[in-house]
Amino acid sequence: MDITTSTLYAAATESLVSETSATSTFEKMIQVAFTHSTGDTFFKELRETEKQIKKDFEISSMPGPWRSAKSVIQSAMKTGVNLVDDNGGFYGKTYLQNKIKETKASKDPVSVESYTKRIIDLLINTPASVSQKDVYMNVINYLEGVI
Repeated sequence: MDITTSTLYAAATESLVSETSATSTFEKMIQVAFTHSTGDTFFKELRETEKQIKKDFEISSMPGPWRSAKSVIQSAMKTGVNLVDDNGGFYGKTYLQNKIKETKASKDPVSVESYTKRIIDLLINTPASVSQKDVYMNVINYLEGVI
């Protein structure tokens, strides 16, 4: 297949022309992503398309709308977030971003021990430009007010 006739190539060229094409770029990209049986095949097609666009248009990086759409869709596919709703329609970018955040948050429950360790590590590794004594005093004052 000639990559220059693909939907992804069309989405990429649109994103080159105008920043306002972000919605169209996302919609085209998600349609292509859904047709792939695995994330790996989609990621491969993305790489091939980017390589061709960069060559054809002599650019070093892809436009913002393309990079943004790619990031959200790849993250959704990697975390197992569905791209389509129960009615067969594609989810929007903001919805996917929120679902990705929820998925990541639910995978990393915070225990009292791990949170305490993070705080202690921050106190131990106080930057040289900050007075360690002042930080400790502020923490003590805060704790006295809370406890």
